[in-house]
Amino acid sequence: MSAVLLLLSSQSLAFSWPFNTDEFQKRLSAKDLAPSTRYFARGPSFLSGQKWDETQFNEQLKSQRYRIREPDQVLMAGDAQKVQLPHCKYVTQISDLNAGFTCWAWQTHTKETYLVVITDSQIIHSTWLFAGDKASQHWKASLDPVLIAQYKGAQPIMQIDLKISDIPVNCLNAVMAIEDSEFLQHSGVSYMGLTRSLIKNISKMRYAQGGSTITQQLVKNYFLTPEKTMSRKLKELYLAVKLESEWTKDQILETYLNIIYMGQSGAFQVLGFGAASQYYFNKPVQQLNLSECALMAAIVNNPGVYNPWRKDERATGRRSLVLDKMSELNLISEQEKNESKQAALPKRVPPVASETAPYFLEAARQQLKELGENVAPYNVYTSLDLEAQQVAQTSLQRNIERLEKSRAQLIKNKEKGLKLEGLVVSAENQTGLVTVLVGGQNYRQTQFNRALNGKRQIGSLIKPFVYLLALNNGANPLTEIVDEKFTWTYDKKNWSPQNYDRKFHGTVPMYHALKESLNIPAAKTAQEYGVQKLISLARDSGFTSPMEATPATSLGASTHYPIEVLNAYRSLANMGQVSKSSYLEKVTDYEGNSLYEYTPKFESLLDAKAVAVLVGMMKETMRSGTAESSVKLGWTFPSAGKTGTTSDNKDAWFTAFTPYQTEVVWLGYDQGISSNLTGGGAAVPIWIETMQKARSRWPDVDFKWPEGVEYREVPLFPKGAPTQLIFVQ
Repeated sequence: MSAVLLLLSSQSLAFSWPFNTDEFQKRLSAKDLAPSTRYFARGPSFLSGQKWDETQFNEQLKSQRYRIREPDQVLMAGDAQKVQLPHCKYVTQISDLNAGFTCWAWQTHTKETYLVVITDSQIIHSTWLFAGDKASQHWKASLDPVLIAQYKGAQPIMQIDLKISDIPVNCLNAVMAIEDSEFLQHSGVSYMGLTRSLIKNISKMRYAQGGSTITQQLVKNYFLTPEKTMSRKLKELYLAVKLESEWTKDQILETYLNIIYMGQSGAFQVLGFGAASQYYFNKPVQQLNLSECALMAAIVNNPGVYNPWRKDERATGRRSLVLDKMSELNLISEQEKNESKQAALPKRVPPVASETAPYFLEAARQQLKELGENVAPYNVYTSLDLEAQQVAQTSLQRNIERLEKSRAQLIKNKEKGLKLEGLVVSAENQTGLVTVLVGGQNYRQTQFNRALNGKRQIGSLIKPFVYLLALNNGANPLTEIVDEKFTWTYDKKNWSPQNYDRKFHGTVPMYHALKESLNIPAAKTAQEYGVQKLISLARDSGFTSPMEATPATSLGASTHYPIEVLNAYRSLANMGQVSKSSYLEKVTDYEGNSLYEYTPKFESLLDAKAVAVLVGMMKETMRSGTAESSVKLGWTFPSAGKTGTTSDNKDAWFTAFTPYQTEVVWLGYDQGISSNLTGGGAAVPIWIETMQKARSRWPDVDFKWPEGVEYREVPLFPKGAPTQLIFVQ
């Protein structure tokens, strides 16, 4: 032993700490040696007015594995219970509750307690409960968020956190037998093993063996550099003893088995026994048998060398060694050893590592980066709606496939190797939180995020803002505009726009010009009130990219990011209340301490009455205008929107909103060639399909109109049944 201490002492002269000891202590106290950034999607949420019945609600509880408790039992994390009516009345202060009402309370796994009241297949009350059963005025109640991705730095990982009680005893014994048979006896360092390694190092005149315990492995993998020097070894020994003085053996072994590197699945590191069990055996770790546990322990030493799919002979040999060690330590019988040695290695399973909603995550990570260095996150709670995201992704892919099979021009383009692409991005009106972001058909084929970075001409999507400019100056839906041959002289140049159908329609009311997306009336209106004023209005609404003060801007010649379009149209949906969008709801450390929390910030930048009149006109687009295919597809929910088709049919847009949600859909080619598609024919069906799912939860209510406006019935131009439009009183 003296030789060991002498050698360590000689090395201590050059001893230095390349790491932050305060950070080491902080992570020890937090019981986390290898923190990762964890991204969560929203769990199911429940708002007053939403359509839910008790059966559907219970299915959600079951899917998240809540324990159902009796009414007289105390709620713990992960518990739910039906609340008796007298207590529900006391908590909610709703006096007229009767047998037709059902109250449910639950405590999430992060120990937040919520309550909802359900009747007639609808939620009439949702709230968050303070201690002492006092209800807050929270606007929604939620189940647990859903883990969708994990990163260590920029590295995506697969990891499933386990309690030591989740891991089979055979797996625990297998790891200790092969990696550190004295684990339960030493205090972080095995001096006998260290002496053996030092003697071997001296005899070979190089660093040949480390003699590391499980505790040392934990330290060296997550706090020290990989260099093999005696200086680093000394630091490792010190930190291992320090770790053992603060943690129990169970905590050390549990952490080790949760974060040890176990292989690679594409870009994803497989960390810990939980993820490795799914990766190699396609089943949870709790179901592993002795042979499988021994193989897992074998892989720990070197996942590349002992991979059972690529290095089956080496994996079998290492597994046999693990079983022999377990037998020597009397952890298993001779019969168990022999039977386990004969077991077949697992068959390769399809890759399971994939990012959920990768385009959305890219946006969330970018916003997180913009928050600055002061936000060093552990838990990132996004606004992603997993179910809606999947519907949007599937709808986009299916409709593009349908179009590429049925349209001659698209078939020819596909034969040339050109691929039609698209995007969908959707956000809540009241919060600005983005719930869906699909940036393309297939993230594996192309990582270009069109929803985030695809700057395109917006075409006719600018027209509602052209007419809003007119409404701000005294016009109304019936204001007449002459659709005739028109030339705009600007900067000594003549510009003569044409309608999409190449026809002139004579004198038309403004609402008709908008719903039919006529170009000449829009250009004449912009000329009358000024392009520069249009640009200022567009900026106030949410457009941020540069716009030139030229006539073509009145027909959407400027290029914008889809998120700009989303923000501008949400401003209309919110009757002139303007705000930015967000992909993040909150960020916390592992202990739940808040590092960032999103709070919507609205500004009243647009005239509410004028916006209301415009929204009434845009509703007619859905009923009888360029988006009337929505009615044929069965869409009858209150909504307003605008189709957009750019010059030469390069871009097909549809942007529309309900009282609750705004969504943007785009289709086109990245190369900027013609798709021969229109917003009404190609983008509207995708919007309808993606909004139908959300619509199933919304109450059937119209927009919340500002005071001072009213519906009036007017004849449908040029003929047809009367329609209703909004006018200022």
